[in-house]
Amino acid sequence: MCVFSFLTADFAWAQIATQQDFETIGLPQLLVADPTLTGSGVTVTQVESAPSPLQFEVNPGSPGQPDSFFTWRSTVGTSGTWPNPVGSESGHAGDVAEDLYGGNTGIAPGIKHVYNYETSDFFPTVILAGAATTSSVFNQSFGFGLHNAEQDLAYDNYIARYRTIVVTGVGDGGPVLTPADCYNGIGAAAYGGGSSTGPSADGRCKPDLTAPAVETSFSTPLIAGAAAILVQEARRLGINAVAAADSRTVKALLLTGAVKPSGWTHSTSVPLDYHYGAGIMNIFNSYEEMIGGRQWPTASGLTTSLHPPLATGNPITVSRAWDYSGVTSSATAYGVTHYLISVGGSGDLITTLAWNKQQRQKTINRLALFVYGPGGTLLASSTSAVDNVQHIYLTGLAPGTYEIEVVKYPGRIGSPGVISAAEIYSLAWDFER
Repeated sequence: MCVFSFLTADFAWAQIATQQDFETIGLPQLLVADPTLTGSGVTVTQVESAPSPLQFEVNPGSPGQPDSFFTWRSTVGTSGTWPNPVGSESGHAGDVAEDLYGGNTGIAPGIKHVYNYETSDFFPTVILAGAATTSSVFNQSFGFGLHNAEQDLAYDNYIARYRTIVVTGVGDGGPVLTPADCYNGIGAAAYGGGSSTGPSADGRCKPDLTAPAVETSFSTPLIAGAAAILVQEARRLGINAVAAADSRTVKALLLTGAVKPSGWTHSTSVPLDYHYGAGIMNIFNSYEEMIGGRQWPTASGLTTSLHPPLATGNPITVSRAWDYSGVTSSATAYGVTHYLISVGGSGDLITTLAWNKQQRQKTINRLALFVYGPGGTLLASSTSAVDNVQHIYLTGLAPGTYEIEVVKYPGRIGSPGVISAAEIYSLAWDFER
């Protein structure tokens, strides 16, 4: 029998996002482009640990939402009215709520409903039990403590099964906490405040993304709210709606949309910065990449060479876009998908590849990302053997035809880096920075 720890309380509080914070993350630009993008129709779960017994609840007055907007749940039971016997008010929960869906203060004030859980009920009855919910996004401004592989595995299994977007604060200093260090979630760091830094205990890149805040309790709801906005937009995309709202696609778009702060670094084997992840979230950039639409690979197939560029093909003409696709390798050959992209102007490139650790697996398929310039010159690669995110940032590119290449490594199932012959991934790119 596994024993799980709930010793770490919510991170220190409080902070409400400012107009300057919203400008930093591109929210005013987004609302000029489409003022209806408020997370409308999206259901969110807000999980709060209780520093004293059952003190976890959002008072509806804090975010300025009606009682009917909430369902509160703890080990005592469930309630749809306020006040109620299943818990008591948490100031921390109220401040998180104001940043996430506050009527006058939040990034996503239009979301449909909030399920406000207490952690010691939520983890065993939802995550560990694998129970479906109606929420597309989970906001978790708490940590269980230092790295716990069993707790992380439970979250990875849940996200892989339900495609839920789980955003968790990495902590306010020291190592990244569980479950922010799970493979399939988004670990949220605080830009301009106290924040834990990577790598994770097992050597992976965490955090994934940064937003302005004093503590990670309040960068987390900004990123979770941005995810809800992208889910709202995804649902408008008809036959591509499910693919666009998938946790892998939203993660790839959020990381590709991020702006690099001063001091940001990465390398071929370390795809994300240990302080900032992919950078500072910018929801407007991510939105523009999403509305660029799903673009299918130019070609795909098997090769015994690691990454030969595509010789010919009809290029994609959309310079900001995404795809949700699959790549298959064999025992002896690499699986490759090629994206030829015609770029009409000069600028920078940011591209992100994201895939999941599959259910009930303790490791991942090994995928890599390559970028070729005009004429087939290899410009950059991201080939971490331990991360399930690859990320490339290139500056000063001239007009021309470029190739983004997704590669799956060969091997028999069960060998290192091969847990299945095929893998589903999401890819996002932006040549217009």
